[in-house]
Amino acid sequence: MKIIKLAFIALIYTSVISCSREIEISPGLEEFEVSTNKTVYKVNEEVMFNLKGNPDIISFYSGELYSQYDYRESREIILDKATVSFTSAYPTLAGSQTSDFKVLVSTDFNDIYNYESLTNPSSNWKEITTKFTYGTSGTYVASGSYEVSELYEAGKPLYVAFRYISKPQEGPGPPISGPVRRRLIQSFQMLGKSVFGDHVIGNISSANFKLIEKSDDAKTESSLSSTTITFDGYKRSLPTDPDPETDTWVVSKAFDLDKLDNGPDRPVAIKGNQDPALTNHIYAFAKAGEYTVTFVGINANVSGRKEVVRQLKITVEE
Repeated sequence: MKIIKLAFIALIYTSVISCSREIEISPGLEEFEVSTNKTVYKVNEEVMFNLKGNPDIISFYSGELYSQYDYRESREIILDKATVSFTSAYPTLAGSQTSDFKVLVSTDFNDIYNYESLTNPSSNWKEITTKFTYGTSGTYVASGSYEVSELYEAGKPLYVAFRYISKPQEGPGPPISGPVRRRLIQSFQMLGKSVFGDHVIGNISSANFKLIEKSDDAKTESSLSSTTITFDGYKRSLPTDPDPETDTWVVSKAFDLDKLDNGPDRPVAIKGNQDPALTNHIYAFAKAGEYTVTFVGINANVSGRKEVVRQLKITVEE
């Protein structure tokens, strides 16, 4: 019995030692090298990267915008300016009233999405309605672009709002005000510009628009969808139904127009640990320029990982 106990203890001890031992990472990672036959290429010409060695994993950064090794942790783009644009339609409606429509921006809104905060003078909304072109029928018309960054204050968020005010539909009269004509907004876009080109800061989905009514007793048929902001009037079925004045707001999230955080640049995995050895990689550049191309070789297992970085300078000409 004593011998059995000793054997059992020895087995447990051996198992603990085995489990605690690290698995050695595959050797030879330093042998990974990358070369090309030349350093100057034409636009859309195939570049043959010759690969030596056999890392478990190989990742590739082309050096183009959003594929640069230097931005593997994060990419913040400094914006020079920003513009707002959208399309709108205003379907005809016989006998309708002329409702009050405004486009507004603020850097002082307190981020509390209720009617009291929106209409508080401290929100300091600035009207930019006249900066755009509007549809006058059921056909959508492009608004044109307005450089909203003219009204932006560095270090403060900027909000964009659409506001639609209607009078009571049956009064005061005479004359009768008339029914409320729907107004539709689509294709909203906040576009930032930097030394890298144009960047979409927000669209009708990512702007996180919120719809706010004057009160629960004056809710209109206005609505938000993934494609359209719809302004409409208070629904009345009978002459005896309430007939309130309405004031409907649609307000965006806060936009930062100082810089754009695009997150890290992601590489393309060109070899996995189950793939055979890779001897070359072919890539073509669509634009002229000078590119720092980066290959990352990785050997890894459950115990850890090691990596080496190989970079080349490639010039691409028209």
